[in-house]
Amino acid sequence: MTLGELIVKVNYALRSLDDDPPTEGTEEYTYWLSLYNSKKNELYEDVTKNWASAYSVESLGVVTVDATPSFNLGAEFLAAANQAYILKLDGNKTYIPLIKPNEAETKSGMYIAGYNPQVAYLTDAVTADQDIVGGTLYLPGYFLPPDLTTETDDINVPDPNWAVAAVAAEVAFADLSYEDRAEALNSKANMLYNLMVKKNRRGTYGEPRITPTRVHRIRGTEVN
Repeated sequence: MTLGELIVKVNYALRSLDDDPPTEGTEEYTYWLSLYNSKKNELYEDVTKNWASAYSVESLGVVTVDATPSFNLGAEFLAAANQAYILKLDGNKTYIPLIKPNEAETKSGMYIAGYNPQVAYLTDAVTADQDIVGGTLYLPGYFLPPDLTTETDDINVPDPNWAVAAVAAEVAFADLSYEDRAEALNSKANMLYNLMVKKNRRGTYGEPRITPTRVHRIRGTEVN
């Protein structure tokens, strides 16, 4: 589903066939787009869940000789996976455990600290005789998908139908013209959210993701 298709579906959810959907560049279109991007961010920034759709392996940069090696993380960084690794010039990998900042004095590895931006620090100095010099540091983890901007952009949440219901519900709650549809749209958004969470947990073993207790910032929801 593209953003343009989502706008059409939100329009159907609110107005059925009574009115044409807003066109790109109009105030209403921009408002609905803003709601989508906000809902997308709220979904992925929920610290109780790691969404498979947000997982990727990102390059942090080239490893150089440095007494205190550090690598800035982009604003889109959400959470790290179990370990980082350096892809060396010979094609082999050196794996680096992720540790907590307060363990840096007693353990070797990489820890993440700070804000705006967050920074990944290696606990050990990199010296010229090490074969990791010139290699690239990679961090597997969860990263916030970018905001959508144009109607041809693909929807970047696990279930586009949830996004339709969630955006329509927000519009309905804020506009008296659609208040009679707000409760039903909100209930649908909550139901689809719960299904998304269950699907996201499917296939995990040993470290299952946390079961949801509510739909993030959608009114009147409790998921058992």
